[in-house]
Amino acid sequence: MKTLSFKTISLAFLLSLLISPWSGNFTLQATETQDQQVIVNIDGLSCPFCAYGVEKKLKILAGLKDIEIKMNEGQVLLTFEAGVTIDVEAIKEAVEDSGFTAREIILPKSQT
Repeated sequence: MKTLSFKTISLAFLLSLLISPWSGNFTLQATETQDQQVIVNIDGLSCPFCAYGVEKKLKILAGLKDIEIKMNEGQVLLTFEAGVTIDVEAIKEAVEDSGFTAREIILPKSQT
């Protein structure tokens, strides 16, 4: 009887050690629930046709949820899903593929 209860307690202890590290990771990811916004300042963005070309190239970015183009300011606001790693080089490449230059890319504080 003593052997059975010792084995049960030992097993419970070992399982609690195994579960502890994983539960911390799940908690961390659960707190990252807000979408991430990136601001891209683009030179020469002045007409709806230009905006369409940029939007078409940016739509392929991984984890992208929304694109808002502000032609008057020469800005594109990209909204990414929470927890996605933002690839600055992919953003630059997409803008260049559309025929424009990304002058500045402003990342959310968690990505800087």
